[in-house]
Amino acid sequence: MMSIMLIASQKIDTFSQLVFILLPVVLYSLYLIFAAEQIYNYKDKSQRFWWFMTRRIVVFLLLVSGLSLLVAKNMKSNFEEAIAQAGGAGKEGENGMLKKDKNGDFDLKDYSQLRSNQGRSNELLFAAHIDNFFPNSDIPNPLYLTAFYYTKFDTSTETFERDIKIPKNDLFEPNVAKIALFNTQIDSSVMRNGMGDKARRVVDIEIYSKKLSPETYLAPNIGFFVQPIAVEKDFRSEFRSAFRAKGYVSELNSAYFIYNAKDPQIKLFQEQRFDVLRKAGGYDKVDKKFMAYYTQMPTDAKFRRIGVLANQIAANAKTPVDKVIALRDYFLSKDDDGKPLFSYTDNPGVPDIPSASKLMYFLFDNHKGYCAYYAGATLFMLRSLGIPSRITVGFMTVDRSDKNKGWYWYYADQAHAWVQVYFPGYGWMDFDTTVGNDDAQESPKPDGTPPMQPPHAWFVSEGEIVSIDTLKKTLKLKTSKILYHDKEHLASGGATSLLLDVRIANIQKDSAEIAITDLKIGDSATAVSYAESIKKLQNSNANQDAQMVLKMMPSVLPIDDVYVKKTKEELQKEKAIKLSKKDANSWKGVFIKIGVVLSMVLLLFFLLPTIIWYYYKFMAKRHGNTAQAAYWQYRGMSFYLHQLGYFRGANTPLQYAQKIIDPQFGSQFAAFILPYLKAKYAAAPIAPVELRQMEQLFSQNLHTIKAKLPLKIRLGAFLRPLRSVGFFNN
Repeated sequence: MMSIMLIASQKIDTFSQLVFILLPVVLYSLYLIFAAEQIYNYKDKSQRFWWFMTRRIVVFLLLVSGLSLLVAKNMKSNFEEAIAQAGGAGKEGENGMLKKDKNGDFDLKDYSQLRSNQGRSNELLFAAHIDNFFPNSDIPNPLYLTAFYYTKFDTSTETFERDIKIPKNDLFEPNVAKIALFNTQIDSSVMRNGMGDKARRVVDIEIYSKKLSPETYLAPNIGFFVQPIAVEKDFRSEFRSAFRAKGYVSELNSAYFIYNAKDPQIKLFQEQRFDVLRKAGGYDKVDKKFMAYYTQMPTDAKFRRIGVLANQIAANAKTPVDKVIALRDYFLSKDDDGKPLFSYTDNPGVPDIPSASKLMYFLFDNHKGYCAYYAGATLFMLRSLGIPSRITVGFMTVDRSDKNKGWYWYYADQAHAWVQVYFPGYGWMDFDTTVGNDDAQESPKPDGTPPMQPPHAWFVSEGEIVSIDTLKKTLKLKTSKILYHDKEHLASGGATSLLLDVRIANIQKDSAEIAITDLKIGDSATAVSYAESIKKLQNSNANQDAQMVLKMMPSVLPIDDVYVKKTKEELQKEKAIKLSKKDANSWKGVFIKIGVVLSMVLLLFFLLPTIIWYYYKFMAKRHGNTAQAAYWQYRGMSFYLHQLGYFRGANTPLQYAQKIIDPQFGSQFAAFILPYLKAKYAAAPIAPVELRQMEQLFSQNLHTIKAKLPLKIRLGAFLRPLRSVGFFNN
């Protein structure tokens, strides 16, 4: 009953809350399954039995605690994920679109459930430089950064999800952490799959990560290139890793909200954008499978209501882009009182009717929600109009800096979802219909100093050090692959040797600077050159042999940076140390938790006699001068005397009072028992005078007994919980 009451009265957000709520059930189950059966089966309640019983309970509690902690440790993340999906509640500081790993790194979730509320965090995740400005001006044109797309919707859980089987997959998703420093990975097929080449160009971007997961790749619109780069040494305390990326971006795209432009030049840009898209034409010639996939709607009858609303809103719009603008204007419209019809909130609440759709509640009733609500509603309205669309997940870009143009800072609360709409010939275009949210657009933290961008690495080679000359400060590197002007060249005749001039080179091992004398033959190293002399050499062809490229180079290559990798033995040793520390901390934590649980159980166990005694006193006081009060006074006094070691045994209550208690203490317990027996067995009700007399005798007897027994003896008696169990068994 306690668990049911707790579940009904609380919102379960975490695994710890779930465990706390189930604790009464666990404790009561322990009593029913184990202790009660043991006590019932043993008729002889000798000291030997109680020692046996205590050992069994302690061992049982240790076993249950150990198993519970093991399950909690291994299944905690699964439980929390399930609770989050079922409860739909966001903790303080938690963004519903982000997940945080044990190292404190943030990554985007592969799903987004429509929650009743979500938390907000202002932690800085990364900084980025986007080389994109409005034509013939120094006004930055920020671009949203794309991670992936949601194209599936689970109607039962109201969750947007990823689908790896999307047609014409235009998503480039490399694991940045697994690419060697200054190596490149390119996938040009995603540009073709974007199905749009009009008014498109390549935009360069550098991302410097502070708390963003090192595996995460972001790029504007359609990313197709990645190259991990070094962080300048003065900024390594602020940013842990960095990479270059390239995006195939429409010149019509912009991160500015399409309804929130104040600058006249931006407004003019938007109107020109819409005029161009009006000429894109319809979808008659677009692949049917592509159209069927990106206009798919849930079959539930309630989604037809969304289609009806969308057709009403876009009734006068002729082209797809005008229909998009009509939906935008609907979210910006005002009610009969002149107030905005829709507003942004992190706490949209839940429908009054159980199991009702949060999306329908948002769109037709309360009109309050965060980005996932607006993106989801827009998606289904567009699809009901036959316009291919999808939800894009990434980070919204806000231009807050006047000093460092082209630099942008990204906080956890800028994780975002918006809609992309497909236009024939122009490809996927970003549209954000989420209404203004000042908290999300204006971080309370000022943007910091941007990291110094490293010069372009014109030459990169990775291989094994085969010789070291500390006097001439040269290295010989054995390699089978080089990168020149971001193009990869392989040595067809096997590995080749390079002589490297490292006189001015910065040599690093695991982010620490080392001297050339610290290098060893057999070390794996990456050599990087930013030299202008190498840049000006003849450009290479993509398929040219590495040895042919090297013939154009100086006999001794000038190197600026050398990055030395740790050996397998060093990595294994570090891993072993980390595991041993982790295991030690893990077991230490387990033992601490077991100790805390056992301490609480033992404390409750030893406090059991005191709790029972005060319970009887409370019940007697609660019923005032009534026969019920007399019953609780009798039960309380009997328990008190039993706990002090004066057992009734086979005596009747009156014999117990006359033969054992009154002679021992000089009390009037028998005088108290007589009216109690009358109240219990006589047909006539007990007189009020007798009830008052019983209450006085209860207090007097208690005072008399306390005066006869020292406090030390009474305290010792009330620290014997097994004696309390014997009272109820008798």
